[in-house]
Amino acid sequence: MSPCLVVIAKQPERGKVKTRIAAVLGDDRTIEVYRCALHDTLALALSTTGVTHALSYAPPTEHGRSYFEHVAPAFELIAQEGAAFGERLSGTFARLLARYNPVVLIGSDGPDLPAAFIKRAFDLLQADVEVVLGPAHDGGYYLIGMRSMHPILFERINWSTDVVAEQTRERAAEAGLLLSELPLWHDLDTVDDLHALVAPGAPLTRALVATVNPKECN
Repeated sequence: MSPCLVVIAKQPERGKVKTRIAAVLGDDRTIEVYRCALHDTLALALSTTGVTHALSYAPPTEHGRSYFEHVAPAFELIAQEGAAFGERLSGTFARLLARYNPVVLIGSDGPDLPAAFIKRAFDLLQADVEVVLGPAHDGGYYLIGMRSMHPILFERINWSTDVVAEQTRERAAEAGLLLSELPLWHDLDTVDDLHALVAPGAPLTRALVATVNPKECN
C-alpha cells in the first residue's frame, strides 16, 4: 500500500477556532489568521511528494465538505466522526490505514513546520518504527504516524492539556510499541506564537502577522 499524509482541520467559524488568539485580536482577525495557517499547512503537505494527500475535516456536514472541496481540491476528504477528539483521530487513522501504509497526520497548528520533519516521519515508519510522534513545546504533539492501527494511542488521553504527548508515550509503552520522536516544535495557539513563526515557513501567515497593529496585541 502507498503512504498517506493527512491534515486534520476545522472549517473556520467565528468563536470556534484559535480562541486564545481571538481573545486578543478578535474573531474576524483570528479567522484570517486561521485561514492563512490552513493554506500554509496545505501547501506544506503538498510539498511532500510520493504520498497520497488527505484531509480530515470538521464539522462533518455538507457545508463543511463543500468548504474543503473549495480550499483543498487536491486532497482526499474524510469527515471526522465521533464526539471526542480522540475518537475523531482514531477514526481517521482506522479509515486511512485500511487503504494506505504508513499514515502520518499533522494539524493546521504548525504552518511553519519544516518539511524535513514530515519526510523523517515517513522514513522512520518505512524502516522498523511502529509509531512516530512529533512533540510540541506545549506538551501536545504536532504529528503522529503509524504503520498499523493502535486505538490505545487515543485512549485515556487528557486532550488539550500539557500531558498529551507524555500520555501517548505511556500508551505506546503499554502496548509494547516501538516509538520514535521528532524534534520539538511549536504550535500556533497564542499571539506570542504568531510572532515566533520561523521563516521561510508559513509565508501567508507571517505576511498577515506583519500587518497586525501592535496595539491589537495589548
